[in-house]
Amino acid sequence: MEKEKNIKEKILDTAKELLKSNGSFTIKDIADQCYINIAAVNYHFGSKENLLNIVLQEIIDELKLLITQSVNRIAENTPVEDTMGIILNLIYTFALENIGIINYLFLNKEYQSENSHILIKEFFSDSPFTKSIYDKISESTKTQEPETLRVKYLLLFSSFALPMFMQILGDKNKQDTITLKKPSFRKKYIKELLKILHD
Repeated sequence: MEKEKNIKEKILDTAKELLKSNGSFTIKDIADQCYINIAAVNYHFGSKENLLNIVLQEIIDELKLLITQSVNRIAENTPVEDTMGIILNLIYTFALENIGIINYLFLNKEYQSENSHILIKEFFSDSPFTKSIYDKISESTKTQEPETLRVKYLLLFSSFALPMFMQILGDKNKQDTITLKKPSFRKKYIKELLKILHD
């Protein structure tokens, strides 16, 4: 039983790493890296689609937990620039470290109807998570007006899209991908977004 649990965890971890780095994987990729046969992967997860659903949900849940914990640690009177900066840095870092996943969610046609909506479902629908972020934005910006809060929330999470666009450009111009990883670029990008968020 313990051995089966370990194999299942190894399959999940391998799928995550392949998705993060490559933006895709095959059942054969998983089997080869885990030194098991394809039937073992299917035995534990039933299908590639099911494995993808589990992996994506786990990754998104990890990000939500990280953001929630960080937001909860922000003191009530923290300046708006610092509050928004903390959240932006988390999203930017996640997107940068998970370019493969971001590309998969937005660009991959395979299983797109099932999986591509997970980001929208988790970050752009009414839930305890989104409410906690709205509350922190409201508290930080002293804004109660719903439409303004919505705009600020959307701007915060627009950081997801930047690595995707830079990756697409990077396929033609490697300089764009390098630029995205430069600390000076991140600093300026967040600084300019903060100007908009502060208005």
